[in-house]
Amino acid sequence: MSKFDINVKMIVTDLDNTLLRRDKTVSEYTIQVFQRIRNHGVLIAFATARDFRFVTEYITPRTGIMPDILIADNGALACYNGKDIYKKMIPSKIVNTLMPRFKVVRCVSTEDVYYLSGEYSNNHWSIGKKATVITDFAKVIEGDAFYLDGNTEKTSLILTEDYPDIRAVTYSDVDLVTLVHREATKLKALITVQNALNIEAGEIANFGDDYSDIEVLSNYENSVAVANAIDECKAAANYICDTNENDGVAKWLEENVLCN
Repeated sequence: MSKFDINVKMIVTDLDNTLLRRDKTVSEYTIQVFQRIRNHGVLIAFATARDFRFVTEYITPRTGIMPDILIADNGALACYNGKDIYKKMIPSKIVNTLMPRFKVVRCVSTEDVYYLSGEYSNNHWSIGKKATVITDFAKVIEGDAFYLDGNTEKTSLILTEDYPDIRAVTYSDVDLVTLVHREATKLKALITVQNALNIEAGEIANFGDDYSDIEVLSNYENSVAVANAIDECKAAANYICDTNENDGVAKWLEENVLCN
């Protein structure tokens, strides 16, 4: 029995600035804690703004931690053991209408293709099975999109006010706006996952640090913000753990989930 009498069947952690250090790695200690978590039969879920391919083909190999569940693209996609169980995409017609409202479009992610601006192209986009197309976004994008993002002189409200099925995601550490389907949230994806797996809310421990994590942290009893999180996350969470640079997630898990 853990210190807080927590019977956890699934842990859900954000990646950047939560589980991952600044260099996108984790310590050997964190890896060992996650191995023990898995050996205890606890499911591991990543919930991230990152796209599916970046996590499975870059983050997972670097950390050695293989999630059972992946909630990616700001909640637009949720997978369990590689099978999609939640997907909310922006219709292509709306994608092409919204693109001209950006000052710079950085990326549009469809089912089959990543459309990238030339200045954003870098090595991590060249890995993987999904086609990568460098474009100036002057042409019509084919296919519905998980998200489109970039820089804009307009507020996120102006970008979405004419489109009730779209929401804007902003970040505390980067000047970027990401547009996703209104139903693409970490919370909605997580609720779908827990219902599919018959897991109660009280059997889930959640970890986060930024704006997109607030809704999840506010709705679960075992909610944990890392010490480096924004103040709004700390206010939403019931517990605070150490920073991402100091193995905060792993320390909390060892003390409160693995401790007999």
